[in-house]
Formats: sequence, structure tokens, C-alpha cells
Amino acid sequence: MFPRAAMGVACAAALTSGVASADEHVLVLLDRTGSMSLQSVPGKTRFQVAKERINAFLDIVPPQPTKYAFWTFEGTGYVQVFSFAQNKTAAEVKAAVNAAALGGNTPLAHSVCAAVDTLINYLPNEFHTKRIYMATDGEENATPTTDQCYGANSSTAYPNLATNSWQWKVRNKACTGSANAPGPCSGGIPPAGLTLIVDIDHLYDFVPFQANALTEDGEDPRARSGFAAATLANNDASFFGGLSNETHGRYAGITPATPPAQATPVPGDATGDGCVNVSDRQAVLAQYGQSVPPGTPTDFNRDGIVNIYDNNTVLQNYGRGCTTLVK
Repeated sequence: MFPRAAMGVACAAALTSGVASADEHVLVLLDRTGSMSLQSVPGKTRFQVAKERINAFLDIVPPQPTKYAFWTFEGTGYVQVFSFAQNKTAAEVKAAVNAAALGGNTPLAHSVCAAVDTLINYLPNEFHTKRIYMATDGEENATPTTDQCYGANSSTAYPNLATNSWQWKVRNKACTGSANAPGPCSGGIPPAGLTLIVDIDHLYDFVPFQANALTEDGEDPRARSGFAAATLANNDASFFGGLSNETHGRYAGITPATPPAQATPVPGDATGDGCVNVSDRQAVLAQYGQSVPPGTPTDFNRDGIVNIYDNNTVLQNYGRGCTTLVK
């Protein structure tokens, strides 16, 4: 068995101007391709884990008013289920996410780059935080040849991506706004100097050491042996992890051995025991008002401060996952 970075990637990307924003624009991007039906953590498919993680994200109280869009992708394109202009609530997005069904191939590069364009072009003359939350298992194989981000798989791993590979183009798109224009992610996307932050939840799975290991039609021919499948999967893993790190985002690796409370976290669960109760509220109150480093369990919305929004996340989800509210 070889580890396969069969990624249930939940990739969140935020475009910020460095100036206080009026609200946040979140584009939820869900992969509903065939390989998402494979098992992730015990008892759950990648698709189930992806949905649960998106739901948990939507149940966290954000630090500012938020507008949502929701897209899915499979086959050779993406579907805009909800646009920003429709002003859908988090609850409405959750319902649509839960109703999504599986499909075919993986136009990942096409969908991500289109999502970046949509965020850049939505209310471009105003200051907003802009975020993509993408859940996928990777395995790009269906971006149209005419697309701005079309390319072969990179023959080399991140950060030394092959020029004109789809990974090279997606990285450029995220950092500079142009698929064919390399540049530092810290430079900002013209004309407003927006910066893309990428958060990634990465689910690892395993494939047998054998030929024809992948499950979708149209996979890259190099993926036809177990060795090649593992190599391509690990290159995808290094790419998503590297892009997240380069853009100062969040990266979480999830394997079949990942504890359930970590694989599908309950929003408001600061202690990590799968139950939102008085201990979680005490943990938040103990750090209330403090600036905290990235990854602090009580900073649910990851804004760097434990504040009323984190406390409200506990209160909004109080009792979830619990058999009793008293420890």
C-alpha cells in the first residue's frame, strides 16, 4: 500500500487588501467527482467528510458580515449553484452542500481559477475579505484545453513546479491574478493589491500497489501504475501544502487514522473532545480579548483574537456532540 494524497482538500482562499473590510465574500467550492466516493476516515467517504467540514466552517460565527456563493465541479466544468448576488445565508448554503450528488471527472484547475476571477471581479472597487473554501480530493484530469489554467501535471514537486503545468498556473493565478505571470504571493493582485490566502484541509487515502489504481476516466496516463499514482498524489500534496504555507494560510492533513473529532471537528469545540459544553466556554473566556497565534483552538474564526465571535460560536453550537453537558 502506498500513501495517496487523494486529497479531500478543503481549500479556503482569502483576498484581502490590508485595509479593514466591510464584509467577507466566501465562495464555497465543492468537488463532486467520482473519486470522492472512496473511503476517507473509517465509516465515511471523502464526500461525507468534505461536506461535514464545510458545514463546520459555516457554523463558525464570522468576525464580520459575510456573503456566500456556492459552486460545485465535475465533468468538464463547474456549476454556480448560488451567486453572491443571491445573498444566500450560511444555512441555505449548508442545505445545498448536503444535497449535492457525485458526478464524474475533475476540472480542478479550471474551477479554482474561475473562482479567483469571480472573487476579484465582485465589487472590485470596495475593500472586502474574499475567501474560497474548496473541498476536493485533487486528481485534476478534466480542465478544458482552452482554459487559462490548463496544463499537464508538474513533473517536479512544489516549489519547483514545471512551467506551464496546471499547478504552476493555479499558483500564479492565486498569487498574481494571472495564470502565466509568476511572482511572489506577497506582491498582491493588481490593481488593488489584493492578497490570496489559501486554507487547505487535505485528506490522505491509500491505493493498492497495482495498475489502474485511480477511479475516474481520463486520468493522467502516468498514474497507471501504483508507483506513479503515489508519486503524482504526493506531488499534489506538496503543492497544496506549499501553496497554503506560501500564502500564509492553514493546512490540515487528514488520514484514515485521524481521530474523528479532528477529521470532522465540531465548531465551538475548543477542547477537542467532540462535545461543545461548559469546558469550551471556560477555555474561550480564559483567553478572551487576547491576541493569539495561528492554530489556537479557541480562535475558531482564525482572526487572531479570542473575542465575542468565538464566544458566540460556542453558544451557537452548545450541546453539539454531547451526551451530557457536564463533565
